[in-house]
Amino acid sequence: MTKEELAQFKGKKVTFERVSSFPDIRIQFVDSFPDYEIKQADSESFSVGKVKYQEVTSFPDVKLKKVTAFGDMEIYFE
Repeated sequence: MTKEELAQFKGKKVTFERVSSFPDIRIQFVDSFPDYEIKQADSESFSVGKVKYQEVTSFPDVKLKKVTAFGDMEIYFE
């Protein structure tokens, strides 16, 4: 999955499942110049899909920044 494919979840809630191998997407949390700003959800209800992810420190597929309001999408982390 690329950052362009992740754009299909813009304005929606998606569930992210952490895996140690064979992720759908590799993410990195940053403080500046993110690809998307995300709001962390409290529950999985009304989630439109599930993405397997692996958090990395270099060479991510997408860079995310956590915000408290007005994010590009809402993510529930399992």
